[in-house]
Amino acid sequence: MGTKGLRNGAILTFFVSMGILLIGGHFAKEKVPPIPEKVVVGETVLTDRAAIMRGQDVYQRYGLMDHGSVWGHGSLRGMDFSAHTLHCLGALIKQYHAASGQPDAEAYKALPPKPQRELDEAAVKVAQEIRVNRYDDKSKTLELTPAQGYALEQMRKYWDREFAEGDPRYGFLKDTVPRADERKDLADFFFWTAWAAGTNRPGENYSYTNNWPADRSIGNTASAEALVWSLGSILSLFAVLGIVVYVVHRYGFFYGESKAVEAAQRLLESPVTASQRASAKFFLIAGLLFIVQIFNGGLLAHYTVHPSSFYVKIVGEMYPYSWAKSWHLQLAILWIAVSWMGTAVYLAPLVGRREPPAQRLLVNILFIAAVAVTVGSLFGEVLGIKGYLGQAWFWLGHQGWEYLELGRLWQILLFGGLIFWLVVVYRAMLPALYSEPGESEDTANRRALTIFYVLSAVFVVAFFGFGLMYSRGTHLTIADYWRWFVVHIWVESIFEFFGVAVISLFLVTLGLVSAKSALRVAYLTAILVFISGIPGTAHHYFWYGGPSFWLAIGGVFSSLEPIPLILLVVRAWMEYRSIRAEGKEFPYRWPLYFLTASSVWNFVGAGMFGFLINLPIVNYYEHATYLTANHAHTALFGVYGMLAIALILFSWRGLVENRYWNDRILMLSFWGLNLGLFLMFSTGLLPIGMLQVWTSYDQGFWYARSADFYETQLVQTLGNWRILPDTIIIVLGAFPLLYFLLSTYPRLRKVGESEAGTTGQRH
Repeated sequence: MGTKGLRNGAILTFFVSMGILLIGGHFAKEKVPPIPEKVVVGETVLTDRAAIMRGQDVYQRYGLMDHGSVWGHGSLRGMDFSAHTLHCLGALIKQYHAASGQPDAEAYKALPPKPQRELDEAAVKVAQEIRVNRYDDKSKTLELTPAQGYALEQMRKYWDREFAEGDPRYGFLKDTVPRADERKDLADFFFWTAWAAGTNRPGENYSYTNNWPADRSIGNTASAEALVWSLGSILSLFAVLGIVVYVVHRYGFFYGESKAVEAAQRLLESPVTASQRASAKFFLIAGLLFIVQIFNGGLLAHYTVHPSSFYVKIVGEMYPYSWAKSWHLQLAILWIAVSWMGTAVYLAPLVGRREPPAQRLLVNILFIAAVAVTVGSLFGEVLGIKGYLGQAWFWLGHQGWEYLELGRLWQILLFGGLIFWLVVVYRAMLPALYSEPGESEDTANRRALTIFYVLSAVFVVAFFGFGLMYSRGTHLTIADYWRWFVVHIWVESIFEFFGVAVISLFLVTLGLVSAKSALRVAYLTAILVFISGIPGTAHHYFWYGGPSFWLAIGGVFSSLEPIPLILLVVRAWMEYRSIRAEGKEFPYRWPLYFLTASSVWNFVGAGMFGFLINLPIVNYYEHATYLTANHAHTALFGVYGMLAIALILFSWRGLVENRYWNDRILMLSFWGLNLGLFLMFSTGLLPIGMLQVWTSYDQGFWYARSADFYETQLVQTLGNWRILPDTIIIVLGAFPLLYFLLSTYPRLRKVGESEAGTTGQRH
């Protein structure tokens, strides 16, 4: 299979995949759950569209998506507000009918009731009442039954109490939502999400959220589509996997000639440029952000067991769950992004074989901008959560969307900073992007690989721009559609596209893989990444209020996600083992070890665990449980975190004087991080997630996310056990890495200095 054919295949696959997702979104936007202009019981207006949208504002403003979830999107520790509301509505309607229409004014104080395993006669009537769609599309009016109207009033009282008085079982502080009118609007918003989750679509026997969440008490059970397309997903995986195995072996993708260990040694002897030395600051900041990020992760793990405090109550009051969750997610993205930015700056003169004028100045400007946006966005999120920014919350504070919490102003500035980063890198790589007369095949392949890398960086920046497609007041379903364009396509497609480009340059530069072999595998990987990762975004649309065709698209294409990234790293590891067998010392072994760890975690986290939870029938019961967190930690930290550390160490190896390089510290860090992550998922996230899936099937999803579930002895024991893997990650993994970076920073090579001690000027 020729390189040109693979390149054209990658281009075609990208446009076809984007077409599938965009066309699906076009038809889906007409199928979103309607927001009624009025909600009435008889002639009495209970609420309206304006109140519901104000409630969505409140949900976003105070960072409640980082303290719970709606339709399963958000934090995985607190309650799911829509599932909880829906179950309570069913219980209250049942109470209303049991009292013959004479409601108990104090009934809300007893919520939620104990779970019921089987439906009784009264529950059947409740389910029927909830599932009838009484929305009139012509008048844009939703008519409720008297029992539903009563239930709404009671839920307003319930949510008012939760967010005014606080609830230590869920970590809600006093005055989490400070104003009574805001709490009323919030309750109306939660009611609307529950109505959409329990009421049948017009002409269908499933709700607007495809019958999610699982709750037999109100008639929500898995649809036939979820089962059928799960079977289709399994079949598609085996079919495509068989084709890929055939192609790899038929066309010999892993059999290129390498340059051996001498290439790595020549790389060390290359003089350090001014911009490369300036890039070291990025890696120090990445290390510091990494430390703060995992400390917030440890705090979140503690809050899982003790939601309101960290040993002393004042910590929980001053540093609430939503704050820790926002920073934990934002810092994960930021430290990985900063490390990638620094690596690109370091690589650019190596690839372009020149140092452009004023490159160091531009790198320093980029660094200052990155720090400013990081600090501004992080503290803006805190001020927004605490309600200090007033109506400026959306622009300066907390947008309220998980993973994209940063205020819109910081989001725009970050987007601009990424564009500036592209310019800085591009100008240094420019000579390597143009062909020269009479160039060799190897040179042409290296140039194509460089173009592949630059294009992947452009994609990283461009897809971040989709986060600007929604604004304050955008319909929840439509906003989530665009949000996942950034979050999922970044992680499961564009980041992998960028990752394989960086890895390819990394391995070719080290002499572990020939340019031709790396380029062919890169194109093949891009094809697989695009066809699986882009339409595979639809698995986030299963239950978000979109039509049922997302079950087919998301189920089939998501099943292909385990296949891609491991291909290239297997080839590199084969070559590295051959070098060691020759008895030659390889100077970049620890970057390569972390790179290999990234590939292993890619198979485990993104492959095994991702495939498991992406099957529609499994996802129906698993969505928004600890199995999702299990996948997220092993995929995001395991794949991209390890890759980021590999790239940091690759760059650092060329910047630090050889005599100060300490393999023992890096060995400790490597095993500390990987052992800690293994124990984290195997002894905590995975077993708790399995328990939640069982509970979701047996008693309903709302109960699997309730305080009663988290307070069971087994979950508490597993939660307390998290102190061991967290300690290993922090003490044996992150601290040694940061110490190594800080202690060797004063030992950076001088500009123009090589490892051999020579000086020279790069032209």
